[in-house]
Parts: sequence; C-alpha cells; structure tokens
Amino acid sequence: MPGASKLGMPKQAGGPPLSGWRQPARRTAGYKSSSKGRREVFHEQGILFGYRHPQSSATACILSLFQMNNETLNIWTHLLPFWFFMWRFVTTLWMTDIQNDSYSWPMLVYMCTSCVYPLASSCAHTFSSMSKNARHICYFLDYGAVNLFSLGCAIAYSAYTFPDGLVRTTFHEYYVALAVLNTVLSTGLSCYSRKPVLWKMALAGHQVSSRANGRQDSTLEFLEIQKPRLCKLLRILAFAFPYTWDSLPILYRLFLFPGESAQNEAVLYHQKHVLMTLLASFFYSAHLPERLAPGRFDYIGHSHQLFHVCAILATHMQMEAILLDKTLRKEWLLASSRPLSFPQIAGALLLCIVFCLSNIIYFSAALYRNPEPELHTKET
Repeated sequence: MPGASKLGMPKQAGGPPLSGWRQPARRTAGYKSSSKGRREVFHEQGILFGYRHPQSSATACILSLFQMNNETLNIWTHLLPFWFFMWRFVTTLWMTDIQNDSYSWPMLVYMCTSCVYPLASSCAHTFSSMSKNARHICYFLDYGAVNLFSLGCAIAYSAYTFPDGLVRTTFHEYYVALAVLNTVLSTGLSCYSRKPVLWKMALAGHQVSSRANGRQDSTLEFLEIQKPRLCKLLRILAFAFPYTWDSLPILYRLFLFPGESAQNEAVLYHQKHVLMTLLASFFYSAHLPERLAPGRFDYIGHSHQLFHVCAILATHMQMEAILLDKTLRKEWLLASSRPLSFPQIAGALLLCIVFCLSNIIYFSAALYRNPEPELHTKET
C-alpha cells in the first residue's frame, strides 16, 4: 500500500497492513495522508502526541475513554457536566407542574438544551477518529447541538431576563424568531467550514496535467486543510454572532439600563457568565498554551480542554442567573410581559431542528459524493 512505510504500519507478506496496528506514541506527531503533498487530517496545532488510530472501530473509540490520549479530557470535561445538568433538569422537571405552570416552560426548554450540547460534544470527540468522514459528521452534529442550545438561551432570556425597558417592544417581539434564523445560518456556516472541495493539484509550482485527457488533475480535499485559518474564522463567527444576538438584552441590562432588574442578585451571575464566555472564546481561538510549547500539553492542559471547562462554567453561571431572574422577577413579569405560548416555543424548536438537520444532512451527503478509498483497515 503506497505510503504505508511512512506511517509505520506493519505489513503481512504480500498483503495489506495488519488490522491491529497502533500508531507509535512517540514516533509520529499524528496521522498523515498517504497522498503526496496532502496535509495532516487529524493533527491539531501544537498537539504532537496522543492521537488515536485514524480508523478506529466504534468499540475502540468507546474504550479510549478509559485510556490516556489527547481526546480523553475533551470527552470527560463535557460528559461529566452532562450528567450534572441532566440531574438539575430532571429535578426541576419533577418539581414543576408542567401542564399548569406555563411560566416555567421556557426554563425547562433551556435546561433540556443545556444537556444536549455537552452530550453531543462528548460523542463527537469520542467517535471522531473512526474515519475522516465520521470526524466531520460528528462535528456537524456537535455544531447543530450548540446552536440548539443557543436557541434555548434566547427562549429563556426572552421569558425571564429582558430588561424592564425592552419588555413588549418590537425587539422583544421578534427576538426569538431572529434567534431561530441565526441558529440555521450558524449551523450552515460552521458545517461549510468542513466541506470537501476540489483543488487543482500542483507539483513544484506547476500544475499537473492529466495524461489521460489532457485536463488539469483535481483532488478532493477538505477546506479546513487547504485554508485552516479561514475555516477557524468561519467557525468563530458562526458561534459569536448567535451568542452576541442572544446576549444583547443582558449587555443592555448590565451596561445601559439602570432599572430595577439591573440591581437584583442575578446580575453578578450574568457578569460571571459573560466573563467565562469571553475566556472560553479566547482559548478556542488562540490555541494557547500548546502553541507556545508544542508537545507539553498534549494530554492535559491544552486549549480545547480549557475551552470546554470555561464553556461549562459559563453555562452553570448562566443557569443560576436565569433561575434567579425567573424567581425574583416573576410577579413583575407576569403582570407586565406577554409570556411565550406553547405553539411559539414548540414552533421555534421544531424549525431550528428541521433546518439544522437539513444543513447537517446536506453537508454530510457532500462527503460521499466523491468518496476516497480508505487508507487502512480499522483498529478493533
């Protein structure tokens, strides 16, 4: 098999590489494609060691949760909080009269979506090493879950946290509807950053011509490999815009509106939530500290782990703030605000799920329109 010797895979006599091959822990920085000039697919900036086999079986992926690799803490930093948020959701659900307490519906929606995104993230990090296509599909689903959570935040903010002066304004009336649109656009943009595209092959600065038909050869390659900085920017924008839209009422309340709602106990938690979100954004975009000391933070302490921790802490602070607003402002909100109806909440969620899944299915199908041969057998 071409390129097998470069990968360090043992061969059977006259046959393919052995299926039990494991990537040497210290001999290679990551999985490299066998095609000449192609960049690494599973390699992350500043992370040199600890990569799993790039075509692991589902069983091997699950077992990797209990083996130290550079994804282990990425998985557990969201899997454990998922159970914590699930416990809080189930407890709140048990104590709520769902049929008669319509005031609590937005809170239940928010708490449910806060369980979905860490679970989706854990699954994405767990099964992303099954193949190149599986990796991208896993993260498509992860992006969809994050955007569903974004809509859950908007629904809860609309119900409980809007500043006094913005309640029942035009902005308030269209706030959730535009949040639905944002989630659809964000999912599409983030999935597009992983889209496979055809690139003209080049060798020594000159385009290679096909011997068969005289045309220029092209190769199917992922956009994130050819233009990694552009793809990173697209993902940052895809998540920053919905978050900024969702946070407008909070920012207005914290910095511009000196009303009664700006003085309650929830404000401190809102401030902590904003701070932790900014810190999470920094770690996600900066690739620090591993960029300063490649190889030193491969297993513990790299930026994606810190990003996960900050994101979970931000969600915890946000949940506490919303619960406080829900309790402290209940009397005023019931008298002055127009609560979201069940059709409005269900319709927003349904539209978000349908259109986000449509985006995910479209971009997943694009991965298989021009399939490439698998490079080696799966690890079991």
